[in-house]
Amino acid sequence: MWAVLEDFRYAAGVLRRTPTLTTVAVLTLALGIAATTTVFGWIDGLVLHPFRGATDDGQLAVLESVRASGMQAPNVSYADCRDFQESLRSISGLLLNQHVPASVGDGEEAYSAWFELVSGNYFDVLGVKPSLGRTFNRDEYGDIARSFTAVISYRLWQEYFRGDPSILGRAVRINRRQVTVVGVAPPEFRGDFPGIALDGWIPVPLTGEGNRGARNFQAIVRLKPGVSIAEANAEVATVAARLALAFPKTNQGIGARIVPIWKAENGGVASILASPLGILGAAGGLVLLIACANVTNLLLARSVSRQREFGIRAALGVSPGRLSRQLVSESLLLAALATLAGFPLALWLQELPVRLVPPTGLPLNFAAHPSARVFLFAASVCLVSALISGLPPAFQSVRRSVVDALKQGGRSDTQSGNSRRISGLVVVAEVSLAFAALVTLGLFLRSLSGLENTPAGFDHRNVTVCRLFLATNSYTASEERQFSRQLRQRLLAAPGVTDAAYSDSIPLGFGLGKWNDVLVEGYASRPGENLDVHHASVSPGYFDVLRVPLLAGRDFRPEDDADAPAVMIVNESFARRFFDGRDPVGRHVRINGKRYTIVGMVKDSKYYSLSEGPQPYFYMSFDQVHHGSGESGVALYARADRDARGLASVLRHEMSAIDPKSAGLTVMPLSDYISAAWFGPRLTSFFLGVLGVISILLVAVGLYGVMVHAVSQRTREIGIRMALGADREGVLRMVLRRGLLLALLGVASGVAITLVATPLIAPLLYRVSPEDPVSILGAALFLSVVAILASLMPALRATRIDPIVALRQE
Repeated sequence: MWAVLEDFRYAAGVLRRTPTLTTVAVLTLALGIAATTTVFGWIDGLVLHPFRGATDDGQLAVLESVRASGMQAPNVSYADCRDFQESLRSISGLLLNQHVPASVGDGEEAYSAWFELVSGNYFDVLGVKPSLGRTFNRDEYGDIARSFTAVISYRLWQEYFRGDPSILGRAVRINRRQVTVVGVAPPEFRGDFPGIALDGWIPVPLTGEGNRGARNFQAIVRLKPGVSIAEANAEVATVAARLALAFPKTNQGIGARIVPIWKAENGGVASILASPLGILGAAGGLVLLIACANVTNLLLARSVSRQREFGIRAALGVSPGRLSRQLVSESLLLAALATLAGFPLALWLQELPVRLVPPTGLPLNFAAHPSARVFLFAASVCLVSALISGLPPAFQSVRRSVVDALKQGGRSDTQSGNSRRISGLVVVAEVSLAFAALVTLGLFLRSLSGLENTPAGFDHRNVTVCRLFLATNSYTASEERQFSRQLRQRLLAAPGVTDAAYSDSIPLGFGLGKWNDVLVEGYASRPGENLDVHHASVSPGYFDVLRVPLLAGRDFRPEDDADAPAVMIVNESFARRFFDGRDPVGRHVRINGKRYTIVGMVKDSKYYSLSEGPQPYFYMSFDQVHHGSGESGVALYARADRDARGLASVLRHEMSAIDPKSAGLTVMPLSDYISAAWFGPRLTSFFLGVLGVISILLVAVGLYGVMVHAVSQRTREIGIRMALGADREGVLRMVLRRGLLLALLGVASGVAITLVATPLIAPLLYRVSPEDPVSILGAALFLSVVAILASLMPALRATRIDPIVALRQE
């Protein structure tokens, strides 16, 4: 132990004697450690462990339904979950939840929030302990609930109730219903839906939820200790198959699976960012390796000048192992200092996703607070960085004989050919890694550009959208329809408004959308064919507001209400699939046994993602089929003859004129709302850009350092060359040639790495090939220019060497 402490004491003295080298090495490693730690913090807090405040959250997973048709329908029914809970031996608990908009309080003091309706065992399964009061007791569990109670979030308690400790036991109006607050959740707990900050939890009586076809809930299970997800899945599949046989009417073709939150269809930000963050993690690792390579070269250069010191210590009896340990101690001390310098930067970068979150009006929560796992990861990166940086110089120094070290030390510490080769190989590795990072950046930038320039199929410019959650004011479905019609009429009469409409969804918004099985009259379906088609309910004028071209037939009319014959409008892909592209107007479709007449056809557009391909889609009359907004709300659209931002006040004024308590949760330009469609690619491209700049700087500094050291070590040789008649241009070409050769070798090996690695990110790219020549050639050209610039200054320095002075110094 004393010997180790002595090594570190000696290492500290060595670092103090070379302050410039120490500062450069620490800052270099700090950038690499900060980059990798930042991405790991995002992966840990947003993907792998998003349930902050829950106990042993690694044992939590999602139970979701799986349809044989492939249509996304992850929600589960209460009746099925009751059977799963009773039958599964691999889980210790199962909870149900359903997100709902909420209005806390009344009148102008009402607070818009998002709550969850949950099973009474919600907090017990998650293992969340309240910071104030209690959670739900047995009277609030299961099939019955004898009272309406709520646990509110710490944020709601502080912001709306001003941290009043007497909140416990107080009756609060939530969605115009008296609810007693029994507890306050801990500050770190924001709910079970990654990316959304929930404000409260209310246990719901589940009596009457015996309809197995009513799959309205999301389910989270806690696995028993030692049980893997694969083992639990095998058991779940068996139970699901048994339910399909026992209840064929509702469960035929319905399976189930247990998945981590980041693999779940309703996994929120965890599922959205899982793949992009994986790419960023790999890119952060490349930056760390480049940083380590830079420090390795610095230490190699310093070890050359210390050969005489090592020779003397070896002659005095110091073993090669002790010398190696001494050099590794120095690199470990450098890495420790770098970790201390880089960790604050990593903590600051943790908030980057919050700054890039698009304005959607939802209570988004992208903050990834560092956990003990992040600190352990940083410590591990520190150790790995020290070994990568310190072992090559240690090996290079101790493998030389005492006599050679003493002789070389007497000849001005000239760098050996072997040492130059190692330094050159390190630079080649740096350039190849930087090349891979730059190609990846280029691919994502071109993909993002393609996404942002992809026509959405509708015109979102100068359109304002507002999401109304009228159910929070206890509106019935009929009252919601009446309110929406009145608001549309008032908006059409407002100055500056050219068109107005309403619907039950927003294109390119969040969520999986609504879908139904369709039975198209005259269409002969194939055995096992998936006839599930997504749809939306819209009002008259919807296609005018969004400038979606009507290709055949007519738009919906005010007369298309609940008393009129059922009608629908289809898109081009629907007509192509079911009618071979023929005019669909006048054809009939059965949905849930009801016969609809197609009255129009519109042009295809994007519905859920800019990268999606053409798909069948249909529209129903809002006034015919709307049965209450619930979680989706009602979306109001207004098109202006000027900038859409000016309509926000108009919308609020007209809503208040109808009902002062009807304020929407969001009023914003539609362009802002749909910017969420490229949030993941934009975050990835932004951070890859940061890592790309760091990579270029590190490569430039590393190559510059190698060339400067090479020139200084070859001063005598260059002096002799110039004394024998070599001109300055020849010396300049000689030095530049070596720098460019190292860069080209790095690019060549980088191309091989890229061709092997980039196919892995192909699913994340949009209309860009992983072998995109523009990205590859651009990265190669850019690094070649960087190599020339980094070598130019040492080359010019070499041309100014005076042969007489160089020979006298030797």
